[in-house]
Amino acid sequence: MRFEELDSQTLGQIGTPKATAQAQELVKDQRVKYGYKLPHRLQGVVVDGHPCPVEVRIQNDQLTYVCPCDLEAGGELCPHVLALLWAWVEAPENFLQPDTLKDRLKKYSKKELLEIILDMANRVPEVRGILKEEELGLEDILESIDHIMDEVTSDSGALGDAEDKLKRAQARADRLAQSGRLAEARSIYFYLLDNILSLEDRFGKGQLFPRELKDELFEEYCQFIHEDRHLERELVQQEVEQLESRSLVARGEMDLAEVKREIAAMG
Repeated sequence: MRFEELDSQTLGQIGTPKATAQAQELVKDQRVKYGYKLPHRLQGVVVDGHPCPVEVRIQNDQLTYVCPCDLEAGGELCPHVLALLWAWVEAPENFLQPDTLKDRLKKYSKKELLEIILDMANRVPEVRGILKEEELGLEDILESIDHIMDEVTSDSGALGDAEDKLKRAQARADRLAQSGRLAEARSIYFYLLDNILSLEDRFGKGQLFPRELKDELFEEYCQFIHEDRHLERELVQQEVEQLESRSLVARGEMDLAEVKREIAAMG
């Protein structure tokens, strides 16, 4: 099941009549705020006397959710969770998505982006925590990826958080690339890809992580190969062969043959 497959009939079956009526009233009164759609997650804030930050996930066709209200703690599908789902079904266009956010951010000047970040840091403690992090070297970043994968291996429930942490490693690689350290950035992208594919092979599932994430990592990895004028061809050939050793199910549509042809043409 995917969020795009949810409809009003399905939602009417998963909540109690009372909770469903309350959820629809919350949506009607426009009390579902800040909707955000990720590949396997919906996030938002439902204002019901006080703000309730709500998250709903779909993983392996299972619906899981988090809401701070007492009803959720009691194991019921609370009106706030249902309200977020109803808001999505009725108006998915109101939910911001990462690609849309990226396009919007590209329109801002550097000064405007700086002001946005400072404003977020003033209001969100987690943002301040990220900004306080020291720059990590290559080995530290690779080690952090190992820790993330170990967490998922021991607890598959940590998968959602793992995606966010992997994105952080990706952002660090991008900063290295911006400073001209393309080889290190490429190494990180390779390490991310290889670990993801390896984990999916181990679990026997080709879609443990979102396809969009793997496609993005592979596209950037190829771009670094293309841009690096001092490319270590033999090392990159070994990386590609390593990726090629992963199952076809996990690799999906990654065109490794094209990458090998590009590397050979550089000789």
